[in-house]
Amino acid sequence: MSIEIDGIQLIRHSRDPDTGVTKSLRSVYNIAISEKRRIVEHKIPGFEGSILQDLGREPVTISFEGTLFGEGAREDLEIIRSKFKAGSPVPFSSDISGVAEVNQVLIEDFQVEDSGGAVNRYKYRMVLREYFIPQEEEEPAPSQEEEAAEEVEEETNDALASVNYITGKVLDANGNPRSEVSVKITWDGGEYIIKTNEEGIFRKDNLEPGKYKVTVDAPEYEGITKEVEIKSGEE
Repeated sequence: MSIEIDGIQLIRHSRDPDTGVTKSLRSVYNIAISEKRRIVEHKIPGFEGSILQDLGREPVTISFEGTLFGEGAREDLEIIRSKFKAGSPVPFSSDISGVAEVNQVLIEDFQVEDSGGAVNRYKYRMVLREYFIPQEEEEPAPSQEEEAAEEVEEETNDALASVNYITGKVLDANGNPRSEVSVKITWDGGEYIIKTNEEGIFRKDNLEPGKYKVTVDAPEYEGITKEVEIKSGEE
């Protein structure tokens, strides 16, 4: 039989290789294993009996008593006590029947009895509770309300951008659209130069509120300046 907590063997007998005298002894006895399942009873009014719902098993509880004797007994005791005080899960392994699936435990209870008159001899009682690693919750997919809110926000941003723009169309003397014509938009903060598309249309978005001057680099528009004022959304 073996019980090991975070690398500490709780069952071990060490003898002097020359004399055979016991140097240290770790033993465990009165082992008890408690296994339970979470059962919820649902009673149905007007019907005999009830429905039982199985919600899975509860953590396994392992309790036992032990003895530490000989060289290093006090040090071993302090190491175990420090792990109990830390309150953190520790690795566990044992060939005891019923605990094969248990690989991490919390030391729930730890009681020590100092044997009076005996040097380096201690008795203890320990209760271990199986520790389950918490499962990470999957991030839920966005709800229809959240998706709708995002769409509204995007459309609102697009609408705000479409308000603060300057656009126009450049035509030749015959009324035909002119492409690749430079259009200069100037204001107090600087200037923008944009080109017309194949349909002769130019457009500049995301402009700050203020007054702008628009000039077209084409013979038909020589000396013509168009003034445009973009107001803030609060006006």
